[in-house]
Amino acid sequence: PRSTLSSSSAASDVYKRQTCKSYPVKEKQHKISAILLNRMLGIPLDVQSDGGGTDCVGCTLAVALIEQLSYIHDKSVEEAMDMLCGYLPTSFKDYCIILVAQYGQQIIELLENDETPDRVCNVLDFCTNSTCHLFPLPSNARPISEVKAKLKAPRKEIQVKETPIDWIIAEVEKVFNSHEPLVDFDSDFFSPTETLRGSKWRGKDCSDLQSDVYPGRLTTSYSADVDHDCNGIKGTDSITGKSYEELWCQGTGAMGVVILGDSAGAHFHLPPSWITASQINESTYSDAVDILFDEFDWPSMSAATGYEYLDWNGAPTGNLSSIYLKYRERNLCIHRDYQNIAVNGARSGAMASDIIKSLKRNMTIDKPVVLTYSLIGNDVCNGHPGTGSMTTPQEMHDNVMGSLNYLAYQLPIGSHVVFTGLVDGRVLYDALHNRTHPIGSTRNDVTYSQYYDYFNCLQVSPCFGWMNTDQYWRDQTTLRAQQLSQVVKEIVQNYTHYWKNFDLTYYDYPFEAILKEWKAKGGQEWQLIEPVDGFHPNQITNYLLAEYTWQMYQTNFPYLIPPINPNNDKIKAKFGDQGGY
Repeated sequence: PRSTLSSSSAASDVYKRQTCKSYPVKEKQHKISAILLNRMLGIPLDVQSDGGGTDCVGCTLAVALIEQLSYIHDKSVEEAMDMLCGYLPTSFKDYCIILVAQYGQQIIELLENDETPDRVCNVLDFCTNSTCHLFPLPSNARPISEVKAKLKAPRKEIQVKETPIDWIIAEVEKVFNSHEPLVDFDSDFFSPTETLRGSKWRGKDCSDLQSDVYPGRLTTSYSADVDHDCNGIKGTDSITGKSYEELWCQGTGAMGVVILGDSAGAHFHLPPSWITASQINESTYSDAVDILFDEFDWPSMSAATGYEYLDWNGAPTGNLSSIYLKYRERNLCIHRDYQNIAVNGARSGAMASDIIKSLKRNMTIDKPVVLTYSLIGNDVCNGHPGTGSMTTPQEMHDNVMGSLNYLAYQLPIGSHVVFTGLVDGRVLYDALHNRTHPIGSTRNDVTYSQYYDYFNCLQVSPCFGWMNTDQYWRDQTTLRAQQLSQVVKEIVQNYTHYWKNFDLTYYDYPFEAILKEWKAKGGQEWQLIEPVDGFHPNQITNYLLAEYTWQMYQTNFPYLIPPINPNNDKIKAKFGDQGGY
């Protein structure tokens, strides 16, 4: 509807439907920006930013899309705002209408006066440092104070009450903080639902009212008719009188798959269509709530625990392979026995003190696992300038040893813990710096170099050191990453067989080797990197990473390869897809 600017119509209708505590619009916008954008960027909520931080980023991106939609579709700014609000999911639409009711008239006036999105948001006070800009400054730019003084359109101060988006943000925040499934009635860390750290992250709970029924369970007191480990195999063979679990799974070397990781391990992906104005339409944001519920991660398509393609709008595209699928192919008894304990922004300290505790394994009643510990960047990556906020080698040693000592009381005998080193992130700048970022695709006016400088100016960059136009800082970040990798490597060398229930393995994170093979086949570096954040391995890389890692296991670490279950064909004939996922 064309009524988004009428506070007496659409915005007031929204207001009347609300019944709870009221907030100023800007306070609500700050809360939503902090939760969404900080998590998207992997930045802790308590990190101090500059120039407006994520409030500034959120405003600038929104105004940019409005201006670009107006330009592409030859619509007025008002019509473009209506268009963008109309495309959003219902949960977000009311909030968009309210924002437009408060700021819309001023945005119209400023854009019609050829102000850039950065400058619009400075005038609206979402941004507070006019030297931080994503888009090129106009040649005749007036001081922001002068633009404010001459602004004619009024700002309508609106108090808003709770809307559906408040519930969504509250539920998501619970999961963001605990890293455990939101829906888990029996508190066994497994869930019958998919999103919100459910079965896309760890195998589906086939009975959420029985805490001793979950994927990976080894022992049971239940009858054969109860699928105690949720692998879809149950019942009794009429000839032998033995359970199918005993006949076809016992003694086959079944091992679960776990990753303790960061956003790369979780497979972080923001749909490029979300910020590419030419691609935005009625279906662009249709699955945005589900994507938010999974923290903008796609673990079910990841290199570690991937198992299915998703048909959501904005889903990653490309081939699918994973270590879990490789293990399952060899032994169908591990169906659903995966756990993706990877968190956006995870560092070794948070892993040791908090994140690792969301792992579910019991050393006496569960099956062994192959657990990959892969924190490839956040110990050297943050939004702060310099190296002072990076993890030191001593801290890295203490953090990794803390995690290992915790695992000593969790993992069953026969498990393996596999460490990767940190990545050399200098490839990000090398591959992308002179390419156009999706937000600048309408006029080719924003390169990744500008994107890096903008986020660093606001101190909200996912990685000041590597996403930096200054080679000195890129090199310093790699130097620290190499030092931390060496710490992990030495721990593995010194403690390979120290713990009785698992051994240790180390290999360098293989992105450089994968990139070399990719380029030898005619590919280019930028094709392996997520385009929106310019920071994460994309779906192509996740596929190549799984294939390369499996080949490396076979060649260098054959003890990580489980035996083939000779009963696989019988399991498939009897149980089909074993209940799916």
